Amino acid sequence: MLLIIALLQTKLLEPMYRQSRIEAVKEAELIVENRLEEDDDDLLTLIYQVSEEQNVCIRILEDGSDFTTGNMGCRLYRMSERELYTELSRAASNNNAYMNVSDRAGFFEGPLSDIMYTRIIEDDDDEMTVIMVNATISPLDAAVDTLAKQLLIIAGAMVAGVLILVAFLNRNVARPLTQINTAARELSHGSYEADPSTDKYREAEELNKTLTQAAEDIRKADQAKRDLLGNVSHDLRTPLTMITGYGEMMRDLPEEKTDENLQVIIDEANRLSVLVNDLLDLSRLQAGRIELHPEAFDLSALVEDELRKYDVYKVRDGFTIRSEIAEDLLVTADRQRIAQVINNFMTNAINYSGDIKEITVRVMRQDDLARVEVEDRGRGIEPERLPDIWDRYYKIDREHVRFSQGSGIGLSIVREILELHQAKYGVSSKPDEGSVFWFCLPLVKEQHNVESK
Repeated sequence: MLLIIALLQTKLLEPMYRQSRIEAVKEAELIVENRLEEDDDDLLTLIYQVSEEQNVCIRILEDGSDFTTGNMGCRLYRMSERELYTELSRAASNNNAYMNVSDRAGFFEGPLSDIMYTRIIEDDDDEMTVIMVNATISPLDAAVDTLAKQLLIIAGAMVAGVLILVAFLNRNVARPLTQINTAARELSHGSYEADPSTDKYREAEELNKTLTQAAEDIRKADQAKRDLLGNVSHDLRTPLTMITGYGEMMRDLPEEKTDENLQVIIDEANRLSVLVNDLLDLSRLQAGRIELHPEAFDLSALVEDELRKYDVYKVRDGFTIRSEIAEDLLVTADRQRIAQVINNFMTNAINYSGDIKEITVRVMRQDDLARVEVEDRGRGIEPERLPDIWDRYYKIDREHVRFSQGSGIGLSIVREILELHQAKYGVSSKPDEGSVFWFCLPLVKEQHNVESK
């Protein structure tokens, strides 16, 4: 910007000023010409006024004689007849208008430039009127020198200001960001220690908070991943040990080849199959490789059918499973995946039911939604841990978990399935009072409209 201003005010100032004076001469001539055509009686007053405003000299000749009497200091009134004839001849040979710009020596300020504009006007009676306008272009060397000095002062002040600003930004912005960047290189290892000295401005402080939270999330995820690997390894090792042990016993002791022992091997193989299938399902769901196959079905009937699978827990483990199911709740969803959600909720309730083996399953109508709830009377979940239970790496302490067919990642599968359905879901829980897991699906519109009527 300084270079552009310097170019305009030093190199281009004189030619721009020169062009401005030429335009002023043309404008003065045009004003006088228009008044001549109007036969203005007060033309002399106008000429004096224009001369003062535009800083020009005006002379009018009518049929060879002066219409105006001007200042003898003006060049127009000091011209010889030969010079006057020359200007008129030039105008006549150039469509009755001629602009002459010439340089001449000045007495005090150096060379001057003269602008001489001659305009010949002929009326219908072949009477000729000549308008001559003269202006002087004074040299601008002194003005240019003054402007150059001002620009140097301005440039020095701006450079100093920029240096101060750069130093300030370096101290309060660049240096803190560099320190944050250096510390953030350890973020992949879950390590980030925010330096309070970097909180020079709000954005840096917010970035520190974000990176600190990210480091905490990475640490938690890494720990949860290790926990999951440990849990899955344990879940895999237990049935494999049982299968291997019973198999070797039946190999070494022929009398142990009983139906009961074979059933143990089959049951443990089924446990392995459930675990592997859950892991594969979770992986495919999170990778988006599972497609839904929606269909209209009765959600109430589906829940009743799935609950029959858990009658064995009533007989074998003494569970009380109550159901409160409204009839004929028609929804559109992937029937198989919704059944998987219900089973995972039931498995989770059984695993964490504790000593109070009571589970209540509710299916109800809620405005235009069908709502399914599975409530247990177990130890509950602390409020700060509720957001984590849907995570694929998260698991409540194993000592509180019952032996079951579950893989421990059921709630992660539930979340992925319900989010694919764009369904609402959640959990409400209080420590030592149990938990209620729920989800909602939209009712089929035709059914909802009929019931509303």
